[in-house]
Amino acid sequence: MYLEIEREGIRYGKSGWNELFHRTGSRVLWANGCLNTHLSLEERSSAISVLSEKLSFEQADRIFVGGYFILLVDEQRKEVHMLRDTMGQKSGYYHYDTTTGRLIIGTNMHDIARNITTDLSKFHTDFLLYQQYVVNGYTIYENIKEVPVGHSLRWVAGGTVECEEKKDLPIEYKENDLSEEENIRLLREHILHVHADYAGNENVVYLSGGIDSCVMLASLHNICPNQVRTVSYRVANTQSDETVYARKVANYLGYEPEIITIDPTDKHIVADYEADLMKANNPYEGNWIFRPQPKVRGDIRYFAGQDTRLHTPSVNKVDMWVLDRISRHGMTSSWLGKELVKAYEQISLSLGLYNSADRRIKYSHLLISAMVPEWFILQRKFMADPVKYGTWGYDKTNFKAICDWYAIDLKKGMLPREIFNRIVERKWHEQYINDMRYMVDMGIREQVHVILPFYDYELNRFASTIPWELANRTMSGLSGFGNKKIRVNKYVLRKAFSKELPWNVMVRAKAVSLSQHLMMNGVFGNKITQVLREDLASKESFCRRFKYDKKAQEIIAHEGKWLLKDAYLSKFANYLSALCVYYRNNVVCK
Repeated sequence: MYLEIEREGIRYGKSGWNELFHRTGSRVLWANGCLNTHLSLEERSSAISVLSEKLSFEQADRIFVGGYFILLVDEQRKEVHMLRDTMGQKSGYYHYDTTTGRLIIGTNMHDIARNITTDLSKFHTDFLLYQQYVVNGYTIYENIKEVPVGHSLRWVAGGTVECEEKKDLPIEYKENDLSEEENIRLLREHILHVHADYAGNENVVYLSGGIDSCVMLASLHNICPNQVRTVSYRVANTQSDETVYARKVANYLGYEPEIITIDPTDKHIVADYEADLMKANNPYEGNWIFRPQPKVRGDIRYFAGQDTRLHTPSVNKVDMWVLDRISRHGMTSSWLGKELVKAYEQISLSLGLYNSADRRIKYSHLLISAMVPEWFILQRKFMADPVKYGTWGYDKTNFKAICDWYAIDLKKGMLPREIFNRIVERKWHEQYINDMRYMVDMGIREQVHVILPFYDYELNRFASTIPWELANRTMSGLSGFGNKKIRVNKYVLRKAFSKELPWNVMVRAKAVSLSQHLMMNGVFGNKITQVLREDLASKESFCRRFKYDKKAQEIIAHEGKWLLKDAYLSKFANYLSALCVYYRNNVVCK
């Protein structure tokens, strides 16, 4: 989707395969989304007619499943309305020049950047590199904005872009009073309902073998077993192959999984590296691993699992203690507590404890920071950690501004469930939207739909009310790799689908396949090193101008020597390389 409005008139780009383009007189309805196949032609036509008169979340939610970005253009009045889904699954961007009156809108921010004079933002590139996402409503570019999640915007020629309507995230702050059995039953019903709504004629499950992807397969198996297949990915020579568990659950339900092995030395991975980057709103490294390989393009629906922390909170005993303390005493802390935390942070920095392979040593400063709830939440839940920044040599120019963005009003008297939900709300753009945006990008590139069923509005609304104690309950299970008996979380989710899944997969902790170092030691890492070398050799170096040159040199020095423990630096390297390409192509070259 690409649209330009200037004084001379309106220019439309070519509509994509997954887009609805509907003209009625002087009005144009243009939408990016996956159509609900359960609507009759008459129902769909009626809903489109209503949307063509006025954009609304209610009508858009009827027509599309899995999110949407919609434009309604009145060519006669030169008026534009933009609507982005409440969960933020689809993205929309715009540039408006108040001097010339030029408005550009698109679903790919780089398409806009190529056609205007722009620059990269130091604050938002810092945010991307250090926090691994960009905040809601903004982009890495100075003068290109993102339509915020759940917003309806309006522009009239000669005016400004203004918010017409905002729909809040589906997060409640009170626990329900239902029994354990009722919560498990309702969670299951909500998940099955979502999959029934989202299913198409051909459905592919990205099956990792973890409980979330297993639940997707079990759900679709209940709904349309003959219209389902599974795809799993592994990187060659990995020592942590979770596709073993993907095969087990697939076979258990009667499917033969397609397991794709990615060879890190295969030159085809980076054959279109820069072109792939230009198609990616989030250039996450997964773009070069988990690539759909459809034999026939079209209405194929790839189901990608991303559970929400609302029904399966990711907290440990220290987190729970801090949240309980905030509930009872607020964010207050003593002067002595703050001084002790500061002193230990200095010790940690001077001894380089954050680089320790022992997690207990590496994160020991977070345990100490629990004495100051405000700092603990900032460092542990929001990852704005001065020890991490200092140890890894980050440029701290924007550190305070990043911390300020995470400001959150947690008060005495709030129950732990409400406190946690408010943290999730603040993290939404990172934890869910940016985490999966790259998969939506891949779907657009390969002309298939990527569906994220755990993003459903009503599912999340209910999940946010599951009582805190029940949501955090653990059960006897197995370690990710091997059969060591441990306690595992996601009790409610596991119980909800225990009948469909083999016990030794259903109770298994997430078996994370760590393969970033393998990719970085292959052609992907070589390409990144090449991009960084070329940037540093350029008179118009992005890394030097934005103070990332030392990190670039550190990454180059790792060439061919990446280890498991370098996972975070490899993510930094991936994003830094992408930023160099964006800067060269969309800023300097013009």
